[in-house]
Amino acid sequence: MQRPLPPSWYTDPAIHQREMADLFGRAWLPACHGSEVATAGSYVTLRCGGQEIALVRGRDGLLRAFHNACRHRAHRLLEGAGTLKAVITCPYHAWAYGLDGGLRHAPHSEAVTGFDRNDFGLRPLAVAEMAGFVMVNHDADAAPPDGFAGLEQRLLADFPGLPAMRPVRRRQADLAANWKLIVENYLECYHCDTAHPSFGNFDMTTWKHIVGQGWSRQGRVAQGSRDTDVGHDTIEGLSAWWQWPAVFWARALGPDSFVAAFHEPLGVDRTRQTRVVYTASGEESDELRTFNDLFDTVFAEDTSVVESVQRGLGSMGYRGGALVEQEAARAGWSEHGLHHFQDLIRETLGGNRAA
Repeated sequence: MQRPLPPSWYTDPAIHQREMADLFGRAWLPACHGSEVATAGSYVTLRCGGQEIALVRGRDGLLRAFHNACRHRAHRLLEGAGTLKAVITCPYHAWAYGLDGGLRHAPHSEAVTGFDRNDFGLRPLAVAEMAGFVMVNHDADAAPPDGFAGLEQRLLADFPGLPAMRPVRRRQADLAANWKLIVENYLECYHCDTAHPSFGNFDMTTWKHIVGQGWSRQGRVAQGSRDTDVGHDTIEGLSAWWQWPAVFWARALGPDSFVAAFHEPLGVDRTRQTRVVYTASGEESDELRTFNDLFDTVFAEDTSVVESVQRGLGSMGYRGGALVEQEAARAGWSEHGLHHFQDLIRETLGGNRAA
């Protein structure tokens, strides 16, 4: 029998600080879809792993990521999204940086003894692309990911057109819950019959959950499929992935639409969730709009659940229960995916810290 993480791991600010440094500061994190920074000079700004960053496509075609703060006095350099001609100019004192991050000009710096502009380039992050999405790592020297442990191959097998898709709907909300609760809720359908009235008659017998290395996949299989025989090739129709540490990928409606949910911890008990729908056409059909409205309802139901759990973790009556798992580790009702996630958390933060 597996015990869940202790309550303090969701409520202690010291745990949150360690996660931001040791987990979000070192993991590959999703930033946006490549279509949002496809042309030379295009840029987007966002929060990622607790930091404000800017993604910039250089005139050389290379995509780069920088901390969105001037090296002079820390003023924010860029806002929103747009297109740059040749330089990034700070609105405060007009320090100007090339699209490669190098300092090009600092007014009157020639009067400063020992000033070397090569010492003041923008701080970079590592950048990689996965199935058309831009991923960043705060460790600028991070090793390039090797196919993201097989997840990229799986995504592209189901969605070969994913790199060419474009965003058509965006929803953002701040949830009063620790980020781990949101991930854990996504990683089990033990609650689906109870907490999701929007699902209607949900057939749990055909919903399965396959765990990979640092990711997992849920989806539908044919009636009568034995759990021991369930694999990626047996999943058909609706399919959803989780990727370490806090991103959800899902089929929306058919192979020409896709949903991503990104999660940004804002504090020990607050998380920003950004959900984006992508389509091959760059348009949201009436049928897809109806489906996405249902998706919004499902996420609202989940928000109510995780915010209630966050409050409950402060109860003197809660000491931690037990995960309900199936030995075959395939059934959709089983919490084996949550077990996998919590093991990764323990590994990252260092063992079984007491509550």
